[in-house]
Amino acid sequence: LASINGSVHSVLRDHSRPNRIMPPRVWAKSEDGRFHWVTLTPKYLPGAIEAYNKSFYVNDSVAIALSLAKSKKGCEQFDKFYEDLAEDGVSIVAVEVATDKVVGAALCKIQYKGDPEKPFCERYTKRPDNDPAFEEYMDFMVELEARIDIFSHFGVDAILDLMFLVTHPDYYRKGIAQKTVATVVELAKALNKGEDVAVPITEEKFPWKKIPVPRPGAVIALFTSPKSQKIGYNLGWEEITVCKYDEKIFQGQSYLSRLDKDNWCTRYMATKITG
Repeated sequence: LASINGSVHSVLRDHSRPNRIMPPRVWAKSEDGRFHWVTLTPKYLPGAIEAYNKSFYVNDSVAIALSLAKSKKGCEQFDKFYEDLAEDGVSIVAVEVATDKVVGAALCKIQYKGDPEKPFCERYTKRPDNDPAFEEYMDFMVELEARIDIFSHFGVDAILDLMFLVTHPDYYRKGIAQKTVATVVELAKALNKGEDVAVPITEEKFPWKKIPVPRPGAVIALFTSPKSQKIGYNLGWEEITVCKYDEKIFQGQSYLSRLDKDNWCTRYMATKITG
C-alpha cells in the first residue's frame, strides 16, 4: 500500500547471504548525486524495514485509521510480512551514497495469472494469531484489489504490485518518493524485457529458482494518501477505482473518523508497461 510514509516497533531478523551474489543495479541517481536508487538486496533489507518503522505505521492513512502504531504485535506482524514480501527480489530502495543509509523504499510483489497459490495478502488473512489491525489491513488490500480483474483490464499475464512505499522522515520533501515510484516502473520494464534483474534475499525462499520470472505488463499500487496519489497523477497513472474511508469501519468507527477530511480515500492506480 503506497503511502509515502512508515513506524515504531521492529523485529529485525538475520538474513542468510544468498549463494547467487549480485551487485545491486543502480537504476537512477539524483541530480546532485546524493541519492541512488538500487534493487533491494539482503544488505539493505534491515534499513528498509527501519524506514517503515520510522514512518509507515504513524503516517500511512490506513495505518492511522487502524491505530496500528499502538499495537506492538501488529507492527511485528507487519515486519515479518515485509520480509516475506521482499523475497520476490523485485523491490527498490533509495540510498544516501555518503552514508549508505536507506532513505526510501518500495516493496513489490509479482502477481501472475496461473499462480497456484492465493493472492499474496490473502495468504495472511484469517490466521488465529493475527492482530486485529494487521488482519483488517490485509482484508482491506485483498478487497480493494479484488474489485477488478487487472490482468484482463490491461490484457497482461503478470503485474508488478507496488505494495508499500515509504520515505524515511529525515528525508522528506526531497522528491524521493516520486523517484522511487518511477524507478519501480523502470524495474518493471526490465522484467518485461526478460532481463535478469531479480535479486534473491534468501536463496531458499527465492520463488524464481525453478520457473522463469514472470514478465509484468503493468504496475499497480494502492495510494492511500493525497501525497502518494499526487505521485500517481504526476507520473500519468490511471485511476482504477476508489475506496472511500467513510465506508470502511474498524472497531465501530469509520476510517475517516480518525483522519483529516481531505484524506478521504485510497486510490487504486496503475500504469501499463510500454517500451
